[in-house]
Order: sequence, then structure tokens, then C-alpha cells
Amino acid sequence: MSEKPGAINTATRGSIWHQVYAGIRRFPAICILALPLLLLLPTLGSFPYRSLASAYSDITISHYPNAIYLRDAIIDWRTIPLWSSTIMSGYPFAANPLSGLWYPPGWLALILPLPLGFNLLIGLHLIWGGIGLYCLMRAEGLGKAAALLAGFSFGLLPKLFAHYGAGHLTLLYAVPWTPWLLLSQRTYSRSSRWFKIPPGLVLALIFLADVRWGAFAAITWWAYSAVHRQQNWWHLIKKISLQSVLGLLLAAPQLLPLIEFSTLSSRAELAAADVLAHSLPLLNMLGLILPIGGTDHEWVLYAGGIVSLFALGGLLISTARRSKYFWAILSLTAVLAALGSQIPGSEQITRVPLVSLLRVPSRALFLTGMGIASLAGYGLDAILTKSNLKRVKIFGLSLFGLSIFALLLLVGFGYIFREISSGMLWGTIGLIASAAWIGIGIKTKLPKNFWIGGVFLIALIDLAAVDLNSFTGRNPSLVTAEGEEAAQYIAAQGGDFRTYSPSYSLPQQTAALYGIRMTDGVDPLQIEDYVQFMDGASGVPRDGYSVTIPYFASGDPKTDNAGYVPDADKLGLLNVAYLVADFQLHAKDIKLEKKLAGTFIYVNERQKSPAWILPGSNSNVSDIKPVKMLHRSPNRIQLTASGPGTLVISEVIYPGWMVKVDGEVDELFVHDEILMGVELKPGMHEIELQFQPMSVFMGLILFMVGLVLLAWTIRNVPDRKNGGKFKPD
Repeated sequence: MSEKPGAINTATRGSIWHQVYAGIRRFPAICILALPLLLLLPTLGSFPYRSLASAYSDITISHYPNAIYLRDAIIDWRTIPLWSSTIMSGYPFAANPLSGLWYPPGWLALILPLPLGFNLLIGLHLIWGGIGLYCLMRAEGLGKAAALLAGFSFGLLPKLFAHYGAGHLTLLYAVPWTPWLLLSQRTYSRSSRWFKIPPGLVLALIFLADVRWGAFAAITWWAYSAVHRQQNWWHLIKKISLQSVLGLLLAAPQLLPLIEFSTLSSRAELAAADVLAHSLPLLNMLGLILPIGGTDHEWVLYAGGIVSLFALGGLLISTARRSKYFWAILSLTAVLAALGSQIPGSEQITRVPLVSLLRVPSRALFLTGMGIASLAGYGLDAILTKSNLKRVKIFGLSLFGLSIFALLLLVGFGYIFREISSGMLWGTIGLIASAAWIGIGIKTKLPKNFWIGGVFLIALIDLAAVDLNSFTGRNPSLVTAEGEEAAQYIAAQGGDFRTYSPSYSLPQQTAALYGIRMTDGVDPLQIEDYVQFMDGASGVPRDGYSVTIPYFASGDPKTDNAGYVPDADKLGLLNVAYLVADFQLHAKDIKLEKKLAGTFIYVNERQKSPAWILPGSNSNVSDIKPVKMLHRSPNRIQLTASGPGTLVISEVIYPGWMVKVDGEVDELFVHDEILMGVELKPGMHEIELQFQPMSVFMGLILFMVGLVLLAWTIRNVPDRKNGGKFKPD
């Protein structure tokens, strides 16, 4: 019996490939916007690095150890860690924006093995960002194909993938929320039925994901709200102010501890050059039309050849004046901001309060990428709707002119530098092919769907090639093998002690796996008093602000500090038992114990225990009585000690630490410049130290106030009915 035409037999109906095909046909937009995750699939189980030659990645150095510590604290101690003793002899974990403590979606990564959890969550955020811009463009009145091009281009933005290679996890969480912030303002103020999320909630999520991007996002949101306002200025200012306060209240558990930490940190030493670090070189502005290979991840400007051409079309053809000029001005302003030190007078601008929050001005280029993607949507929409045939012809001529310019630029570079980079060659070919395909669509009567399919295919090939060149995966076993032999030896010795390395011979990720506590470390926020103490303890002179302890003058840890002599006594106060270096150390009371494959392990003969008793001010070193720790958890230290005398705990003192002696609150004071001390009366005492920072407590109270305000704003949102449809400008 013959089947009906087009019928599907039972075997085919149940096949997985038929289900996939049916899903793609039914939800093509979602499948296209999900492509960023597809690019990450080969490296989902690996640590991302910029290239095979890259020595460091932020995911490896900071986010992975922090995630291990957070997960272990929850599983082993059943507590949320507010303090961490893992690096720099202790620091306020709750105040560190890199801890991942306060960003709820980030906790999903802890459920899965790492780095798989990180990579999967990054991919989902990139998809989320693409969907957000797609919805925003639809809300601005663009057709589905045009809005899809914008969202697709943003999700595959090369700058996002370049920062993925650098391991900038929190940025990759925060940036994709930006279009959702703008969309929430637009739909919330217009009260569409399908989406009523207050902008303050989205702003809070951005701050909790990455407080640095929160500043960029807030400024963009304010500008977008002003351009697209639907009421008088007074009502707009009231709404923006209310939502800004809501965002700050909901983000208060992160912001208040961070503000406290910042006032006590070495960030005060930021010079103009530090704030303007990684400013975009003028020559790199060519990245607007060509991918410049081998460049700093902060300087990536390329948004795709065909995407940039459509963006030009959006500027030339589109009749949506308000929207297109907003995106154009945003893109241009972000590029100018990214130039940083290239702009006269920029050093004076860095002295303005809070400007240091925008450190590394080239981060603004994320906004340029989003602006170009949005303009590309307007360009495609204008061509498809044929809104202005005269301008379409002008655009066609400009495509020819740009193609000639790109070709001459390629020849000129080859003549001057006697070589042509693969990126420039690829970009030039892609730009000419893109211009030709757009021209064919304008001047011929190709089937519309076929031509649009070609647009997406060209964009995919171009962006995927650049994106996949922006990162590489490194096997976790290779990453955790760095310094592993030394870590295994030290961990096998047992005991409660710290280590110090003047050459970063014991990386943070490896130390975290073996539970080794460090006096050195890498983190943008460091307690200023501790930094000054370590200047003397390490013997390494410091030249201004540094993200590392100790300081590395040329950025080469293997050799930079070979000539400096550490102070055994000062390191002993920090409970340092072992020093690990890639070179020999010649210091008093520091004895070589073992050499492992080029790594030297030294014993500090001046090591003190985690806590000790000083019987009196005139006591000798021999009178010092070690005190054994009974219990140490992330926020709590318990011990017993016999007085009279001064009990010294080898932990950095910080606001929030409180002490109880025999159950009674006592006074903590600073001892030996940075350590915690408490006076004991005669007899045996039980001492308990707890880290209970007021800044976290106040932040949680403000968060509760924010929840009340959030409920009120959702309940009292005006309900002007518009059928739940998008309302264009």
C-alpha cells in the first residue's frame, strides 16, 4: 500500500534527527540564537585561555579557586563563607566581587563539575543576551528577520569570545543582561502584559554579576530612557530614580561590603595610568571593519563584516531617527571612551570621584558591539521594507566604496609592513563578499528568504571563524598540574600553616585543590595594611598599584624577584612554614629542604604557630607559648589558651571580626601591624572569634527593604492595555 505524498513513516517519525529538524522548523529563531553555545561545545570541559601560549586565565586564577572554596564551605561546614583564608593571609570573601557569592544564577555552575559548569553557564548567558537584543529590537518595531540578525550578532560578538578566552567570567555574566535592562525600561514604562520586570531588578543582577559593568549599564540605561521617554521629564526622573534606588537596594549585600573593602584597600593607590590601562590604540579602530589578529582581548572591536555593513545601512537608510541615532551615538561614544589615554585631558578625568569604577576604558567596546548589532538590524529592516529607495541606492554606492577602501588598505599594509595578517586578509575578502551579497539583494529579485539565509550564513562563517580564533581550551588535568608536585609534598607534611612564593610557583588553583593557605595571591582588591606589611616581608619593592602580592615588575614571575631577600621573621608572624620558588633564595633562617623539577622548597625556621601567647611586653622569644587551634571554619576560629598575656592570632584583622573570651565579648586590637590580638587574664580560657561584618548585615537589611519596594513596584505598575503587542517608535 503506497504512502500519501509527504507522509512520514513510523520509523522516521520517531527518529531523533526528525525531531531535531521539526524543532528547527518550528523554532528557527531560538536555534539561531543558541549558536554561541555550539561554538563552546568543543571546550565545554576545558579551561578557556586566549591561546596555547597564554600563561594565565582569570577563570583558572580567581573564579575556579573561589568556586571550590564556596562549594567546600557549603558542603563541609554547612555555612556561607564571608571570610576566606585561602590567599593573602585572609580577606573578606563577601566583599570581593570575584567571589561569585551574591550572583544567584552563578550558583548553578557549582552543581556541575568545574570548569564544565562555568562554560555551560557562559554559553547560556550569551544565548540570553542574544534573545534580549532580539526582543528589544522587536519592541523598537523591527521585523523578525532584522531583530534576529541583531540578536544573533550580539550573541556571537567577537569581543565576548575574546574575554571568554581571558577568563573574564563575571563580565560574561553581566554584559548579556544589558539589552534586558533596556527592554525592561521600555516595556515596564509602557506596561505591556507579557513583560513587566522592573529595570531595578535587572540592574541589581548586573551589579551582582559584575559591579564594574554595572556602572556602564546604568549610564546606558539612563541615556536610553531619556531618548525613548514616553512621559514628561519630571515623571521620567522619578521613575528612573525609583528604579535606580531599587537596583542599589537589591544589590546592597554586595555593594556595602565592597564599599567598605575599597576604602581599606590598595585601590586608593590607583594612578591615572592604572585607571586608563588597556586604552584602545588609535590604529586598532580599523577593527570596526576588519578583524585585527593577535590583538589584546580588551581591544577587540570587530563585530562582523556583513554586520558592520548593515549597520552603515541602518544609519543611512532607516527612517527610525530616534532609535538609529541613539545606537550610533552610543557606539561612537563608547569608542571614544575606549580610547582613554589617547584623548587629551583624560588624566584629569580620572580624578573625578567614582571614575575609577570604569577602570580599563576599553570595556566600553561591549556597548559599541551592541550598538553595531542593533544598527545592523535597522539596516536589514530598511532594505526589506524598502523604506527609502533613494537612500538604498546611496547605500549601494557606499558598499562599493568601502570594498575599494578595504582592498587599498590591504595592499597598503602589505606594502608598508611587507606582510599581510591572516585576519586582515580574511576580513577584506569577507567584507567584499558581504558587500557583493548585499548588493545582489538590493539590485536583483532573489527570493527574499534565500537572500536572508545567505546573509545569516555569511555572518555565521565570519563571526564563527573570528570567535573560534579568540580562545582555546586547556585540559583541566594540565591546569591543575601546575605546581602540583610541590603542592603534594607540602600538603603531605600536615599541620596548620601558610606558604609564600616569590615566583608564583604554587598557583592559586592548585593550592585550592590541596587546601594550602597562601600569604601571596592574585586579586584586584587587597587590604592596604597587608600590602604594606608584605612589602617588608617579601623584600620586593612595589611601584604603585598591583593585582599581585608580591609585585612583579616586568610581569614575569619566574625571574622578576630572584634578587630580593624575604624576611623570615615577618613571614613567620604570618604562620609561613614553607617558601616555594623557581630560583634559589639566600635569606637568614630560611633553609632549603627539597628540590622538585626546578622548584625549590624552603623551610622557614622562624615560623610561628597559628596563634601564640606573649606573657608580657619584656618577654623573650623563648617565652612565647604556641596555642593550638581547636576549630577553624570560614567564619569562625576556636581555641583555648592560658593567661595572663597577649593572645596573637595569625589572621589579618578586619572590621567584622569579634572575639568572645569565656563567652563574654572582649576587645580585639591590632598586633604586629596587621594581626589580631586580645588580652587574657590569668587562667585557662576558651576563645572564639567570629567574622560577622556589619556591612553584610546592613546590606541584607537593605536587600529586604528592596524586596518590599520590588513587590510594591510590581503591584502598582500602571496597566495601560496595548494588547501585549510591541509598540514601535
